Order: sequence, then structure tokens, then C-alpha cells
Amino acid sequence: MAAAEQQHDAVADASRRKILMLGPRRAGKTSICKVVYESLQPNDTLFLTPTMRTQKVNIDTFQALQLLDIPGSALANLDTESPRASDPDERGPRPKSTFDLPWTGVSAVIFVVDAQDEYFDALVRLNAVIVAAYMENPDIHVHVFINKVDGLSEDYKYDTQRDIEQRVYEGLLNSTHELQGVLDEDTRLDKAVSLHFYLTSVFDASVFIAFSRIQQRLLQGTESEAKQAPSGMVSLSDALETACNLLCTACYFEKAYVFDVPSRTFVGSDTSPFDASLYNIVFRYMHFLLQFSQLYAWVPDASENLVRTRDWSTSVIRLGHDTTVAFWQLDHHLALLAVINTNVQLRNATILDYNLSLFRDAVAQLAALARS
Repeated sequence: MAAAEQQHDAVADASRRKILMLGPRRAGKTSICKVVYESLQPNDTLFLTPTMRTQKVNIDTFQALQLLDIPGSALANLDTESPRASDPDERGPRPKSTFDLPWTGVSAVIFVVDAQDEYFDALVRLNAVIVAAYMENPDIHVHVFINKVDGLSEDYKYDTQRDIEQRVYEGLLNSTHELQGVLDEDTRLDKAVSLHFYLTSVFDASVFIAFSRIQQRLLQGTESEAKQAPSGMVSLSDALETACNLLCTACYFEKAYVFDVPSRTFVGSDTSPFDASLYNIVFRYMHFLLQFSQLYAWVPDASENLVRTRDWSTSVIRLGHDTTVAFWQLDHHLALLAVINTNVQLRNATILDYNLSLFRDAVAQLAALARS
């Protein structure tokens, strides 16, 4: 029985997109995982013990993901020396039996850098990780979290980001020259690698926004998948974005987000400009609703003799005279949060509910495709 369960778990793990989280010791990798996906209070992360072995976090949002939190000690065994051009069998610097997953099975890498510490050595190892990953899997996404920026001033925060970005791209350009004869002639690593940078902290919404962007990019699929797809077929990310745009047009929403409720990350939104201050309000409202949801977590089911119908949760909060934030539950994980004019919300409640029922069906079909 145990063997059958292990085999089932292995098959389920294989179907999930893998995300590796790497970085030096004390950079904040485990803190980020626990705050986002285990609802740990940010202040409690100060008492976490160092991670000694790889931790797996299964994420069931719009798509099935698996986040692998790799101990910082693993980077100590990473070979940072580039191969020689005269040795064509060497495909780039790679870990020395540290990672038990091949790069070909990984969809994205998150590398966490401590912005409040000396990061030169961390960037050297980041360069080795990028080269090793790209040599085996050119479609891999690399996301750099410049973490713990809550302790930096606004000006120094962005200066640090510019410095790190410049050093990373210069390192990749140098690696391109060192790998002449191994890489294709027209390949430049600083241009070819899908690389993204984020300023993050567990004490605000920034880390949740970063994970939201990663989920959206995974929904876009890889270049290889796009080439294999039939002509005219759009990605799941584009389809979800289109559905949000149509809903905003039909309901006169100012902004719409499809949230994964447990993690408070959004998997899709419309194409109107992203407003950080407005998003912070929506994010706090989601946190507020989650606190109240715990009150009803252990409400017993009604008698089996009664016919029960599913009524999805809804909630509305007025921010001012003419601005309202509305919440509609879409399924057991997803919800729509929309910013709407208060008069529109009050006068067109029935039409909104009708449009939301159609939107819920569309999201359910897209989610089924993403999880298949």
C-alpha cells in the first residue's frame, strides 16, 4: 500500500512544473516560501532555523507547481569555473551532485540575493547557475529576488537593483566570451537568457507580486511550446487576460485581478496599467477576508437529507465616495477582486452577477486546461 502511494505521489510530482529556489545562506528563501504559501507571519520568520535539506512545496493555484527550497549550503558545492572551449563535452558549469533534478525538468529558477549583505560572491554563483541551467535548458526562466529591501531607503533600494542588474549582465557577457566554441556563434547569454529582477520583502506585498509575475510567465509557456502549438493558438495567460479585459468592458470595472486566495498571489489581470498603491489596498482586503474565513473553517455540514446548493462567497467594501472593491469567489482556490465605481456596483448588481457567472465558467475551463 505504501509503495503504491509513493508511486502515485511520484507521478503527481512529475506532472507539476518545477521551480527551484536558490541563494546563499540567510538570504531569506525559506522565509519567503513560508510567508507566501504557509501564511507565516513575517515577524515569525526571524526565528526560523536554517534549512538543512531540500523542502518541497506543492502549489495548486491555476496550475500545478512544485517549489523546491534548496539549502544555501548547496551553492558551496557549485562549480563556478567555466569550461574550456577545447573541451566540447563540457556543457557549462554545473552542480557537483548537489541537485537531484536535471535542469531539463525545471521551468524556472528563483535566486534570492540579500540586499543588506555583501552580494558579490552570490552574484558569481548566480552566474554559474544561469550558465549551467541555460546550457541544458534554454527555455528556463531565471528570476532574481533582491530581498530584504525593507531596510533600505527608496533611493538606495533602486541603486542596489541597478548595480546588481549591471553586474549580472556583465557576468553573462564575460561568460559568453569564455564559452566561445561551446555556445553557438550568434548566442549572447546576456540576451538569450530569460532574466527578471524584483525588489522583495516579506514585510509588504512585493514578494507576492513577484510570485504572481512568475506564475503568469509560466502560464505563457516556453518558446519551444509556442513553436509546437497550432497556428493562432494563444497561451493560457493571454486567454485569462482577454477574459479579464472583456469582463472589465462589460461591467465597467476599473481593474480586475484573478487571485489565488490561499497564497494571495494573482494569476491574471486585465491590461490596464498596474497601480501599486491600488494593488496594496486590494492585497490588504484579501488579507482581511482570509482572517475572517478562519472563523468558518470548522462549520459542520448540513444534514445529508437536505438538498444543498453551492453559493460562492461575495464581499464588497467601499473605499470612498465613488470607489468600491468587490470580491467574488470563483472556485475553491480562485477569486475575482475588482475595483469598480460605487454607482455602477449599486445600480447593476444583477447584471454583474450574471456576467460573473459567465466569467466563472470561462475561468473554470481555462483552469482545467492548465491543470491537465
